[in-house]
Amino acid sequence: MRIALVAPPFLSIPPKKQGGTEAVLTVKINELVRLGHDVTLFCAGDAAFEGIKTISIYPTPINDLPADLQSQESSRKLRLEMTYFAAVATELIKSDGDFDIIFNHTRGEVSFAPLTNFLRTPVISIFHLPLLEENVAVLEQNPKAFAISISDNQRGRFASLKNFVATVYNGVDLEVYKPAESPKRDFVFWIGTVGEHKNTLDAISAAKLAGQKIVLAGKIRDQQYHHEKIEPLIDNSSVRYLGEIDLGEKIPLLQNAKAVLFPTKWAEPFGLVMIEALACGTPVIAYPNGAVPEVITDKIGAIVTSVDEMAKAIRVIDQIDPAQCRARVEEKFSASVMTQNYVQAAERVFHGDIPSNN
Repeated sequence: MRIALVAPPFLSIPPKKQGGTEAVLTVKINELVRLGHDVTLFCAGDAAFEGIKTISIYPTPINDLPADLQSQESSRKLRLEMTYFAAVATELIKSDGDFDIIFNHTRGEVSFAPLTNFLRTPVISIFHLPLLEENVAVLEQNPKAFAISISDNQRGRFASLKNFVATVYNGVDLEVYKPAESPKRDFVFWIGTVGEHKNTLDAISAAKLAGQKIVLAGKIRDQQYHHEKIEPLIDNSSVRYLGEIDLGEKIPLLQNAKAVLFPTKWAEPFGLVMIEALACGTPVIAYPNGAVPEVITDKIGAIVTSVDEMAKAIRVIDQIDPAQCRARVEEKFSASVMTQNYVQAAERVFHGDIPSNN
């Protein structure tokens, strides 16, 4: 197929450090190329891929641009994001008919919805964030604005909305995320965006209660939360904080951890770190919010509801077979499985094998 992909405009593709959507998009592109599809990527900045056409809307990703609130309006990044949507839409109009399908991976999931009434090329938007009532209202008014969810939980009470053509779980590159030959398993690991919603504090508390060292990694979203609740607990011995790390630093930590802790408080639409850990043979202990029950089973980790339960799970997590963790990803969450599911959804839309909202 002739496939166009619209990337978010904030980070380079692949991402240099954190960037869940960008990481998923990276493995999707590589797999589409491997399968022989004709791929065009709309993005900001440079994209390091062979065998695809890249259309760079901005020379530099938005997050790499200087931000100066003394000389710029506070909405500068938002205005650039909105302009990016307009610029991509302009390109899609000019190239209408050049593609069989367009996948929109931006957080402006419904930004192209009205455009779908005029383009010959179908557009499928992937929801990487929670589904909002306002999103649904726009989708209902634009029946050709097709969508894909990344978990069934993400759709929630809107599960019957006919714009959704599939749920496609995220996938990871099994050649990148793989088990170590002799893992140390002498610490637990937490990685994410430091903030109340990701619940860094409960991960630390559970590790301490279990008498286990913990390593933390990730950029700080909420400076006050970090300063008041997390920073006082960091002693660089039992609790270490590494800041935001790149892929080369992340892989050994995932491989050597006794478990990855995932005590998320919010309705996580998927939770990419869970399958990254499992692919490395490392079990996951998580709270049952969002898509967690769709990913974790008792054979590959534990779903718990409190700090006490998480600490108990840490103490017995060695009973989990790393091979079972890896097998779970090979079956449901590999780059290959994910991309095949995307292609199947695209083929259904392209051939008109979909229900209608009308």
